Amino acid sequence: MSDTKSTFDATASMLGYIYQVRYGLYLGLKKITEVEDLDEFYIAIEALDDISFDKNGDPFELLQTKFHSKPGNLTDKSPDLWKTIRVWADSIQKGITKLGDTCFTLVTTEIANPNSIAYSLCGIQKERNTKYALEKLREIAAEKGSVTNQKGYEAFESLLPWQQEQLVESIYIFAKSEDLIKIRNMIELQLRTAVERTHIDDFVTRLEGFWFKRIIEVLSDNSNTSICLGELQAIIDDLRPQFLPTNLPVDFSSADPDSVDVSGDQRNFVNQLRLIDAPTNAIKLAIINYYRAYEQRVKWSSDCLLKPGELKKYDKKLMEEWLHHKSLLEFDFDLSESEKKIKYARKLYKKCQDEGVIPIRPDFKEPYVARGTYHELADKLAIGWHPEFSDLIEDIEEEGAA
Repeated sequence: MSDTKSTFDATASMLGYIYQVRYGLYLGLKKITEVEDLDEFYIAIEALDDISFDKNGDPFELLQTKFHSKPGNLTDKSPDLWKTIRVWADSIQKGITKLGDTCFTLVTTEIANPNSIAYSLCGIQKERNTKYALEKLREIAAEKGSVTNQKGYEAFESLLPWQQEQLVESIYIFAKSEDLIKIRNMIELQLRTAVERTHIDDFVTRLEGFWFKRIIEVLSDNSNTSICLGELQAIIDDLRPQFLPTNLPVDFSSADPDSVDVSGDQRNFVNQLRLIDAPTNAIKLAIINYYRAYEQRVKWSSDCLLKPGELKKYDKKLMEEWLHHKSLLEFDFDLSESEKKIKYARKLYKKCQDEGVIPIRPDFKEPYVARGTYHELADKLAIGWHPEFSDLIEDIEEEGAA
């Protein structure tokens, strides 16, 4: 079988970035339980390092993450090790980080063999051998035997002896780190008290969605590259109530379909609006709300967040609300004339889209699900706006088929 991988395949890099961002979320959650004032502490991705923490602008922890999908060893001459040392040495030379105040951590999925530099600096070892690690680093850097590591050697040697010593004293290497799936499980453990056990997977999925989106925002904004731990806690606090029995998660409140074709859309709910001479903007909004409600209902169902028969009961409730407004409006309108039928239909539509916005659960406050569900029901011809909507839609369908 031929290798279908492209020479320029970026899978490894992509997985590395996902690992970095997911690990950053895990560390951020851990820090939330460790620090005193969340508003004083910040986490950054791809700023001073892969992941970095600072307190009021002063960095105190720099982390490099090295993800490898295949097993391997972090040897004394591994590019991962020397690229990392180069980054740290440069930050020291530039005065960005202060020795003695900063912890330097390398997290790698590779293995650290006994008698290696990485093993002697392992964070889990009871007795670290920093003296041995320093001697080996100096010895290898002096050899200059690797072109790949040359800049790392030079960066390390550019430090004064006492700087080299303090740097090595502050390095902690965590080898054989968990893979992407296990990091996800570790995040779930950090959040197990946030929501019911049955909802933890869906909770973390949504939290990661917010986290990845936020990371993209800060990476795109050169003026602000860090995220306050207080902000991360606020995201968790906003998500938590959505998983209570009286509420549901909000996933599509600002989502839009790929395209909105007001003039070409021939679905029943759109034609129903044309029957009452709805303006273009009203039809466009109806299409968007239909999309949002449909996608939200599907996601709730696929995530098993709904009670058995809950959507059917909700549809019935909205149909009864439609019937309620319909019967009351019939007191005030003479439906024998075409113009008055349209006025009646517009009034009915407005009532349902405004006063008739009944939440699926008491604490679910977003109106798009109710508004869009009315359009789903209108699309099935279970409800309608014009008094003669069934016959008129049937006529439209027959004309289209002719």
